[in-house]
Amino acid sequence: MVSQPELTVSKNRNGYKSPFEQWDEISWIRTKPIREGIISGLPFSPDLVPLASHPEIAKDRNSWMKALAYQLLGHLRFTNILELSHVNPVTAGLAEGRAPFRITYQQQSDALRIYCDEGGHALFTEHLAKQVRETYGIDQSMIGRPRFEIELEKILEDNKTQLSPDLIKLFFVAISETLITKVLHSLPHDPDVDPLVRKVIGDHAADEGRHNIYYRTLFPIIWDSLPCYHQEEVGKILPKLLCAFVGPDLEFEYRVLRQLGYNSEDSRGMLEEIHPMSKTCESARKAAAPSLKMFDEAGVFQIAVVEQTFADHSYLVEKN
Repeated sequence: MVSQPELTVSKNRNGYKSPFEQWDEISWIRTKPIREGIISGLPFSPDLVPLASHPEIAKDRNSWMKALAYQLLGHLRFTNILELSHVNPVTAGLAEGRAPFRITYQQQSDALRIYCDEGGHALFTEHLAKQVRETYGIDQSMIGRPRFEIELEKILEDNKTQLSPDLIKLFFVAISETLITKVLHSLPHDPDVDPLVRKVIGDHAADEGRHNIYYRTLFPIIWDSLPCYHQEEVGKILPKLLCAFVGPDLEFEYRVLRQLGYNSEDSRGMLEEIHPMSKTCESARKAAAPSLKMFDEAGVFQIAVVEQTFADHSYLVEKN
């Protein structure tokens, strides 16, 4: 039977300042329409699409553009599933006061604002996804489930006798909301990408910046609420939750290559060339840096076995 964490109150961490004071004036769902238009420029930043760098794809303009379009469609599908199936159920629990720790009324109210934001993001990403499918004549059914969701299911199954699944999902969402991806950070500013795509991704990025602040403030409260034996158990799965987000989705990329006409053997060979192990590990460490800093500040690495687990997963925290 899964033991539940004891309810405690953070004594020193809740000097909360809301990042949503201007929410009514700046959030997408309160102030902006669904973006309309025709996609005529690049559908995605080539630098953010590993497949686009492979010589076999780069030499053919049609394959290159299709690879970019599939990447956009995959990103939009990823966003839709993350927001609706994972972030919003957890955020609703916070808004309703169903978390295993106490937060302020303002934090509960702000969780409800995040819930509204995320529903809006799912709405406008699905609208853009429809435009992408129609513009490039590509099939969304080949995308499949995002890697993070499959990995999360494995983590939940492997730890079902040690930890509450709701607790794992809470940490999973805290990580997802504090990892500002390269897509959100740089694509809205790439002049080569179609303006409609840049505006939609920019709308998402602007809201997520406030969500990032909220969950970065919340994370140490969540961590402090756990008894020491649960901190150790949770700490050992945090690297796996990180891996679910920062690693490449090779199955998705394989399906894209097959859609582009490459056979199974060639597709796997191309993926090995695109994602050498050393490059993949280094990229993962860089992508995970914001979460690693958040963990360090919360005191996660004060537990020796947890720090060693992060080292075993090649996430090295630099000490000053």
